[in-house]
Amino acid sequence: MCSRYSRTKGQVKVGKAKVAMKAPPQAMIRPTDKASVICKGSGGLEVADLRWGLIPSWAKDSKIGVQCINARAETVSEKPSFREAFQKRRCLVPADGFWEWETMGKKKIPWKFARPDGELFCLAGLWESWMSEGEPLETFTIITTSPNELVRSVHDRMPVILAPGEGEIWLEGGGQDLLKPAPNDYLIKAAPQPNQLTEGCFDFMDNVSPI
Repeated sequence: MCSRYSRTKGQVKVGKAKVAMKAPPQAMIRPTDKASVICKGSGGLEVADLRWGLIPSWAKDSKIGVQCINARAETVSEKPSFREAFQKRRCLVPADGFWEWETMGKKKIPWKFARPDGELFCLAGLWESWMSEGEPLETFTIITTSPNELVRSVHDRMPVILAPGEGEIWLEGGGQDLLKPAPNDYLIKAAPQPNQLTEGCFDFMDNVSPI
């Protein structure tokens, strides 16, 4: 499960284009936070600020969004919560790092994974629009896959990281062959100070089941 990530820079490369974010940098993005995503619009690539935690259009209650912060690559095209968005509403989620937690006895240790050069990369995502009291609420999810060797030392899942040339293919409807682990040398691992992350995060994680 990917339940924390950061986006501290203002531009990300998608194909040959450099896409500028609208929102200020975010050092820690949590479920239900608003964050910048990149979608394909009629005029090309568009940036929008959506809430993290996908709420399917058919949902009766917005609470389902907390259970839908991630979508598993293996089942994303089949699950009722995600299959329509997989077919019609793709997005890229700019990030420059994400955290996974390693269980060591009774403790959970947060590790951050980032690029060696610190640059932004794009996570594969889906977005959805849900009507809330007559107003649309737009939300997104991050797709996860089996981990590469580096992340496997900490956790059994990792977010799908798309190479710069794959972002446009994903937005155009590229298949599940893109939803693979990043190469082992694409990321580095560093442990943050515990007090950066522990406040309130484990209660959240302990009460969320992957969909």
